[in-house]
Order: sequence, then C-alpha cells, then structure tokens
Amino acid sequence: MTAEILIAVTAAAVSLVSALVSSVATYRTTVMEHRLQEQTHQRSKAELAKELFRRYREPLLWAAHSLQSRLFNALSRGFLTTYLRSGDPEEERYVRDNTVYLLAEYLGWLELLRRDQRFLDIGDVADTTEFFASIDKTRAILGTDTVSGPFRLFRGQQRAIGELMLTRTDASDGVRHEVLGYAAFCARLDNYPRFAAWFDRLRAQVDEIEQGGVEGNQRLVMLQHRLIDLIDHLDRDRDRLPKNRDRVQPHDQVPAQRAR
Repeated sequence: MTAEILIAVTAAAVSLVSALVSSVATYRTTVMEHRLQEQTHQRSKAELAKELFRRYREPLLWAAHSLQSRLFNALSRGFLTTYLRSGDPEEERYVRDNTVYLLAEYLGWLELLRRDQRFLDIGDVADTTEFFASIDKTRAILGTDTVSGPFRLFRGQQRAIGELMLTRTDASDGVRHEVLGYAAFCARLDNYPRFAAWFDRLRAQVDEIEQGGVEGNQRLVMLQHRLIDLIDHLDRDRDRLPKNRDRVQPHDQVPAQRAR
C-alpha cells in the first residue's frame, strides 16, 4: 500500500470517526434540549394549574360548603320542615329560592372554572387531575338517573344554569364575570320570566326534598358526601372551614312536621 493510499484511508477514517462523534454529540444535545423543554413545559403547566387553583379555591370552597351545609340541614336537621311550613310567606319563599340559589351558585362557579380551564394544557398535572375528578363526581351525581331524588340535571342543564348565573363586571384589566349574588338572583326571578323558567322545577322540588327524607333523597345524600370530598381537597389543612364536617347518614331522620 502506497503512502498516498494510506494517508487517504487514514483521513477517511478520521473523517468518519469525526462525523460519528459529531452525530452523537448532536443527538445528545438534541435530547438534552428536548428534556429541558419538557421540564420547562411541565413547570409552566404546574404554574398554570397552581394559578387556576388559587383563583377559584376560595369561591368554590365557600359555594361547595354553603350547598353541602344546606343539604345536611335539610336532610338531617329538619330545616325544610321547620321553615317551609312556618306560615310566614317570606320565610317559605326564602327557603325555596335560597336552596335553589345555593345549587345554582355552585354551578356558576363551575362554569367560570370551565371557561378558564378549557384552553390550558394542564390535564396531566397530578393535583389538577384530582381536583377536576372531585368536581366531576358532583356533576355525575346531579345527572344520573340511577339514584332517587329531586334536583336531577343533565350536564347540559348544569352548564346552562351556570351560564345564567354569570354577570359581567368591569375590572382594571378588562371585562370579567362573577356569579350572581342572592339579591340579584331573586330580582331576576321576579323580573325575567325566561330566567325564572329555568328554575321553576327546582323551586317546586324543594318541597319534594322535605317530603322524601333521607331515603327519598339519595341523590342529595351522595351529592353532600361528594361536596365534602371536594372541600377536603380544597381545604386540606382545615384552616379555612370548620374541622368538623358532618355527612348525612342513611339512618338520619328528619323530625316530624310540627303542628301549624
């Protein structure tokens, strides 16, 4: 083998080795960049999830607490029996309308949360997955026809009521939405028939809740339990709401109707 050929072969080998080394280095760099991008993306998703949770934690926590508290008092403490038959028209209307309002308020906050969440890629963030799973269980109980009791609402109806409960507010950073307060809710019931029509059946069913007791209100018993689960997720340290969170028990009995 001549010197020229040896030099050419050596040069080719060196070139090949250099190309292989360069390819490996490029591959490793690409892998590292991808991993860094993925880590950054995951951090970004976690931050988005944290911000969403922070924004809705308090209003959703209190809405869930108010609703579960009303259900507990209605099914375990005779609240409806006492005030639906008090003989005072204002008290009787309050019990019907406010009970429906507490359900509608909760659905209003769920609708606001859904609108903010729908464009965010945060579905695989662990805490977010558990958070939305807890919410979905409350929606499923309201929509199912496999248990007894009033207040059954298909998911489309749940969203529609949530939409009806939203009102625009002017903020420094633009238009936002909030959930109607109770006074505004009552005013719309009185002045807007199309609005009121969405709630007529629910208002009438408050009397069915009172008459059904625990056995006839399994949907609401289960809903109260799932709301407690959601509250436990939102208030894990139990530093925002009372630590004692009673659940309706199957043996709970509503006190007998008092004499009028």
